[in-house]
Amino acid sequence: MAKAADEFSKKGARPMPFALAFLILPIVLHQGTRSALPGSTVTSLLPWIQDNRDQLVNFAQRVQRLRPITREALLFGAQHQTLILTANGDVAVGPKRQSATERRTGLFTDEARECVDLAGFLGRWLSTAGTTATIYAAWGVAP
Repeated sequence: MAKAADEFSKKGARPMPFALAFLILPIVLHQGTRSALPGSTVTSLLPWIQDNRDQLVNFAQRVQRLRPITREALLFGAQHQTLILTANGDVAVGPKRQSATERRTGLFTDEARECVDLAGFLGRWLSTAGTTATIYAAWGVAP
């Protein structure tokens, strides 16, 4: 979550909207969706969704099932000051955020490392994809 928020704010020059945090885990933790993501942010979200409609199957249910875990991740990050919730309710990187260096992630599996990297990609990608409502509508999810 911290990687997504960090990359979102770097690319978008603003904190990540709170509602977008609930899309990160359902996308990166699902092998099929993770594998189908584009290689760069040059590919826009809406054309990618049109070409990958199969990734929308049961996506709303994944968001719903992972909602408690996302909420817990946000609370954990806030408690440990790796994430902060802004006055507007957005998610930003906290003062104790540490980057995922090799020393800190030595026990990560290849899949865990891939998930962290793709969370960063999602942060960058979603920062240029339009409004939160547009992004939710594209994924077929109601906020």
